[in-house]
Amino acid sequence: MTRILPWRLAFWACLLAAASAFAHPMERNGATMNPDWRVVPHIGIGRLVFGLTPEKVAAVADPVYGVPTPLIRGAAAAADTEGLIAQLGPSLSAADISAIRQAAIDLASLDRQNLEKDRTPILLEYRDGRLDGVTVEARHAETQFRNERIFSLKAREVLRLFERANGAPGRFRSTEAAFDNLAVSLFAFSRVSPDGKVLVLRADDPDFAERSVTLRRTPYRPANEMDQFVTASFD
Repeated sequence: MTRILPWRLAFWACLLAAASAFAHPMERNGATMNPDWRVVPHIGIGRLVFGLTPEKVAAVADPVYGVPTPLIRGAAAAADTEGLIAQLGPSLSAADISAIRQAAIDLASLDRQNLEKDRTPILLEYRDGRLDGVTVEARHAETQFRNERIFSLKAREVLRLFERANGAPGRFRSTEAAFDNLAVSLFAFSRVSPDGKVLVLRADDPDFAERSVTLRRTPYRPANEMDQFVTASFD
């Protein structure tokens, strides 16, 4: 989405902030942290800076992050909405139909794409043609935040790290931990039990291998889902 000068100034400010971070690789205990995998809330990870077009992402992605796959257009999926509603017919309530239509509106401006390298994809989301979300998995071992390699830490340590950076406890559902002040969600570091308790996943838990981190420009807070979350602190 092309906007007037204020948007461009904000975008270039983000780029300059990220570039400044790249210029000074960090070290901890003698280990050099790779700036290409540095998580910067609201800005992106490494060279994958929010606001880039798919063409600019492709220019910076290979060979560091992988080769872009074709875009999956949200508008194409959203076009089937009325057909889906007609097909489901009487089984849908008025509230269901309204929710489906709202989801279609949200989906229409959202495109998806993978960056693929060594069969380890990075999921990208574009909102109105601009990079808006990035998801990396545990196999991206160099991913780091605040001078810590996220996927090398115990789950409790990661939850504490992001809670402190967030300045407030996270909200949790299923295996998601969302930290809204950072616009970051962690997956498979925790689990909400049937009775509403938030449990830390152990390394021997089958879901632990599926850990991932999703970064967004803005937090994901759909009004119709907020009641699904519970709040918990690990600090």
